[in-house]
Amino acid sequence: MPNSFDGETAYVVADGGKAKFFKHKDGKFEEIASFDSEKHEGTPGMTPSGSSRDEQKKDAFARVVADRMNEITDRSSDLDGFVLAAPGEFLHDLRQHLSKPAQQKLIKTLVKDLTNIPAKELPSHFDIPETGWKTA
Repeated sequence: MPNSFDGETAYVVADGGKAKFFKHKDGKFEEIASFDSEKHEGTPGMTPSGSSRDEQKKDAFARVVADRMNEITDRSSDLDGFVLAAPGEFLHDLRQHLSKPAQQKLIKTLVKDLTNIPAKELPSHFDIPETGWKTA
């Protein structure tokens, strides 16, 4: 699995159960990595007292995904940024676990669950500029 997104935008689609990382090239999405909450045990962050086991598992998985985004940010100095699509609650949990440098790399967030959309159909869900996502 390549670890470098140098000079590229990383697309992340996630929900409370799975996450996929993509590169966009020549109008197509190429899956670079995928994670499944059943296969990745994370450590939940601060969850409100009375949180259900399911909520704690989703928070722990959000930490796993955020840790990967943090790692990509640290390793890829020329990363243009991230475009992130996730349902609202999971998006909130994920953002809480992102490092400041990774948060600064967020180009766009979509409050959508695109995890079950085939890769070949993903470009139509993102408003990708012809020039790509360049940050200022």
